[in-house]
Amino acid sequence: MVVTNAPAANENGSKEGTARSFIAASEILVNPDIARVYTDILLNQPTTNSSVERRLDLAGSTTSMRVGKLKNLDIVEDVSSGKESQLRTDSLFLPVGEGETRILFDPLTIAAYGASGEVSEIELFVDRHGKAKLLMAVEQTRAYLSGEVTRRGAADRLNVDEIEAISITQALEPIIALFVEAGLIDDSFEHDVHDRKIRNTPYVFEQE
Repeated sequence: MVVTNAPAANENGSKEGTARSFIAASEILVNPDIARVYTDILLNQPTTNSSVERRLDLAGSTTSMRVGKLKNLDIVEDVSSGKESQLRTDSLFLPVGEGETRILFDPLTIAAYGASGEVSEIELFVDRHGKAKLLMAVEQTRAYLSGEVTRRGAADRLNVDEIEAISITQALEPIIALFVEAGLIDDSFEHDVHDRKIRNTPYVFEQE
């Protein structure tokens, strides 16, 4: 596996950052609960432990443990020392491979995986096809929403039957739309995603 866009040998700081991103992505993508907390912080930063707890309906101890894990991975930090620390994170991007085989682990991929513990269609898809195929499904759902492919075309590209393609793309659409609403991606849609579906994702974006 080759990490593309790797810095030159004398750019030690950048190389260290790339290594941290690789380790963080590896850890997050084996734990959907951690992925979900990371996504919540990314959507709503700066935020607090208690706000994460409220939005995700978690116990305080569970929230502290998961936030602590993200801090240990150096992708979440405290940015104030008031009564309750403010949490911030960075968008995590990790390009892997080259040319036509190049893929990108990014916050949207992490959000999709984080939702697998809450959305049965995503959980079933991952159980049947694995996390790598979920990344492809995110790409094809974005392609469908932009009008690049039909759902049948997405099924062909994913090498799954059309019913499965419909199920997974419909499950991923509101997460992608929420990321657009939050300004984290700038996709343009040919197919609208109903606001009710966006509000029913396992994530909350609290606009200021």
